[in-house]
Formats: sequence, structure tokens, C-alpha cells
Amino acid sequence: MKWIIIIWGLLSLVGCQSKPEGFVIKGEFQGAPENEWVYLTNTGQTVYYDSVQLKKGKFEFKGKVDYPELRSITYFKDPSQRIYGWDKIMELPIYVENSTIRVSLPFAGLPSKLEKKVPGNLRVEGSHAHDLYAKYKERVTPFVVKDDSLFDAYRRAYYYKKGTEDDVFRCVRGMDAMRDSVFAVGVEFIRQHQESPVALYVAKNLRVRAYDRDKAKEVVGFLPENVKATPMGQQAMKALLEQPLYVGDVLPDFDVLNVDLQTVKLSMLLKKGHYTLVELWASWCGPCRAEIPHLKEAYKEYSTKGVAFFSVSIDKDDAAWRKAMKEENMPWAQAQAPKAGKDVMKQYQFSGIPYILVLDEEGKIVAKNLRGKALTDKLEELLSGKKKSVAMPAMGM
Repeated sequence: MKWIIIIWGLLSLVGCQSKPEGFVIKGEFQGAPENEWVYLTNTGQTVYYDSVQLKKGKFEFKGKVDYPELRSITYFKDPSQRIYGWDKIMELPIYVENSTIRVSLPFAGLPSKLEKKVPGNLRVEGSHAHDLYAKYKERVTPFVVKDDSLFDAYRRAYYYKKGTEDDVFRCVRGMDAMRDSVFAVGVEFIRQHQESPVALYVAKNLRVRAYDRDKAKEVVGFLPENVKATPMGQQAMKALLEQPLYVGDVLPDFDVLNVDLQTVKLSMLLKKGHYTLVELWASWCGPCRAEIPHLKEAYKEYSTKGVAFFSVSIDKDDAAWRKAMKEENMPWAQAQAPKAGKDVMKQYQFSGIPYILVLDEEGKIVAKNLRGKALTDKLEELLSGKKKSVAMPAMGM
């Protein structure tokens, strides 16, 4: 019995000693130039956790995390371009947990922030969270790459007029399909790996705003209460449930300046009891100006059928706004958002314009971010009661 107790005590001691107090990342970039600096950062390169110079391609980072989290091993080809030069910012996203993690990749294979594919010869060992993250990326990346390709084709056809309207709509439908595929992969991953921190990462980054609040609640329902209670869980819950402007929400009100520069509520200027198209735009925005001919066609067709149109500029320069209104000669009501639209952009959480919303007779959002044929098809569907179109995915969101 005495020996059993002693052995049990030794095993317990070994177990306590082997429990890692923090993480060590031991890395090697084969063929790397000597003494170049690499950094351990967040994925946005706004937080720096550690830095080290490469010695014979090798580096080591140490630290401690309260919860497994995604960080980046970052190398700047041009140190003067640490924010905007995405083609010169080389990064390896790595899921860090308190363990010894080994990373290996030829230096020439370091991907830039613009690259969506994971290098085939990357080796990461010692992080269970990263193993799961790698499986998720393997499944979702083909759809992301295809979506990027379709968006490039969409821009060429729509903004640069190097394609037909049918080309534009084919791209839109293709992007919709890719968005739906990414969403489906994400939801299934969360369902299968509910206890994993990677599930929270996936949940936080799902484009739920392209769907509705019920979809968001469905995703939340997969996550156990103990996972939701973690700091990352709270962030994921906020990303899923506190987003504004889901389809079905009442459009939040905000202040605008009318053409006489008087501050009024947007709701005071919108017609009640009508379908209403609300467009946010600016005089300096090329895509906005390119969309105006489509809006004029839609106005000519649907304003006589009970659809009201309303545009809100986020121009900072009042003279530029008025000049653009005169040049474009838009025959519907106009207003300007104060503070160059900063408040409404924060309230509605969008970053790209034109940003177009369609409201029903009660002021509820029935569609958003539609353009061109996708917009007119949606208006036709709403007025006829027959489903026809596929909504355009949110640009710049």
C-alpha cells in the first residue's frame, strides 16, 4: 500500500509539472534572410505581443493565453507599409494555446494578407485548436477563393462596363451561392465542434447579416452555456445577436439634413404606407454614381406603382453634394447625413456605399444592398407577390 501511495504521488507530481504554464512557439522559415524581424500579432496587426530576429531561419515566441486564440506570425516586406500594404504584409494565422507549438514553412512560401489559400507545405504541430482551425479552413477556402474570383468579374462587368447585365447577374447569383456555402460550412462546423474555441471564431465571423435574426438565434442555440460565458463567447454572442439591420427589423431612425439644411428625423421624410427604397451614397463615390442610372430606371418603372425613393448623402462637402445632385438630376427626395455620415454608418454598421435598403409599408427592412437587376427583380417580387430574385451579398460589410 505504501508503494502504491508513493507511486501515485510521483505520478501526480509529474502530471502537475507537465501542465504547461504558457505557450512556446518554435518556428523555422527555411531559407529566410538573416536578422529579419518577425512578430507575433493579432490578425489585424494592431496588437504586438512579441518580436524576434530570425537566426538561421529560426525564431521563438513565448507567452500565455487565458483561452486559445487566433494570432498571426507576421513579417513585413516593407516596414513602412504596416497597415495598408497588404501585399507586403506576410502573415501566418496560428491558433495559440498553452503548449509547445512547432511551425515550419519555407520563407519563400509566406503568404500575404491578400492570399486566401493556406500554404500546402505549412506544418503546425502541438496546437489542437489549430488542427481544428486548419480543417475548417480546408473546407471553406475553395468557396472563399471562388467568391473572390466572382467579385472581380462582377467589378469588371458592373463598374468598368466590361460585361453585360446578364454577366453581372450571373456573378451576383454565383456570389450568393458561395456565401450560402460558406455559411453552411460554418454552421455545420459549429454544430460538430460546439465546445471548441474555433467554433466561437467561426460564429463570430459568420455573415449572419445576410440572412435574418432567426438564423443568428439558430447558431447561438448550438453553443453550450459554459462556452457562451467565456470572453470569446460573449464576443460571438454580440456579433450574432446585436447586429443591426437584419431583414425583418424596423429601420432605426436617424437625423438628416434636408435640402434647406434643417435637421429632421429620416422618418419624417419617408412616406408611410409605401414600399420605400433608401439609398446611402456620396458624390465622390464612383460606384454610387454608376448606380444612379439603374436607380432612375427603377424609379421610372416603380414609382408609379407605389414605391417611394429616397437618397441620403454622406458627403462632408455640402457644395459637392449639391453639385452632384444637379449633375445627376435625380427626381426623388434627397437629404444629407450630418458629420459625413459617421453616426449613421456606426449605427447601421456598414462601410461600403452605395448602401440600399428596401422597406415595407410598416418601415421594416425586406431587402438590403441590392443593385442593378437584383434590385428591380426584388421590387417586382414584392409588388407581384411572386419570388423571383436572389439578393445581392453585402458589399463592403
